[in-house]
Amino acid sequence: MPVNCGFCGSGLHTRATCPSTWSGSAARARMRCTYCGGNDHNIKACPKTFGGNAARAWNPSSVADDFVKDGGR
Repeated sequence: MPVNCGFCGSGLHTRATCPSTWSGSAARARMRCTYCGGNDHNIKACPKTFGGNAARAWNPSSVADDFVKDGGR
């Protein structure tokens, strides 16, 4: 299932992390991985952990609000 934004239609993020909305911009500002320090995902979707990498590969809709493909900010 592809990740699509219900607000702007982008396939790179969900509505929860849409930079065109106030709440999405705030969610992006707070998004920080506690495992690797990345700012485009959180620990649930971290590609450097087994669980995060597996979730992104096999079931991306389960972690769709936990990462963005367009660079974080």
